Amino acid sequence: MKIELRRITHGAALSQETAAYRAEIWIDGELAFHAHNQGHGSADFFDKIGRWDESEVQAWLKANRPPRALGDTTIDHDLEWEVSDLLTHALEGRRLKRLLRINLVTIEKNQIFQYPLRKRPLANISRAVLATNPDAVIVNGAADDVFEHALDLLISSH
Repeated sequence: MKIELRRITHGAALSQETAAYRAEIWIDGELAFHAHNQGHGSADFFDKIGRWDESEVQAWLKANRPPRALGDTTIDHDLEWEVSDLLTHALEGRRLKRLLRINLVTIEKNQIFQYPLRKRPLANISRAVLATNPDAVIVNGAADDVFEHALDLLISSH
């Protein structure tokens, strides 16, 4: 089962205790649900659109995703956790793309570093960084796997 979020609208200013958002949930290439949360701490709402039943998706997630440990408590992975993970991935991906426009972004010792461009050529900043740290991985213009690794590092740092 491939679960995706599409057409994501996030209201950062409206997000208080939870993320305020609206999105479409697509399962195996089909629109399955409209999801939303008003950002006031309540649970997510899933409005069925397609053929998928929420209980069917919940059962699949419980069987195929590892449970979450929160302190001493273990919680089964469910659609709300899945949407939260996908939403975080999408929002942090947007943030990383914004960072790449105005910074040289590198991965150094499994951490993300930013070097402001300040209207200087990217190649000049890259050369200077690589001269002082030849092991640095430049994220700007790199392959998708480098971008995904940088994104994973950003998400895990929160």
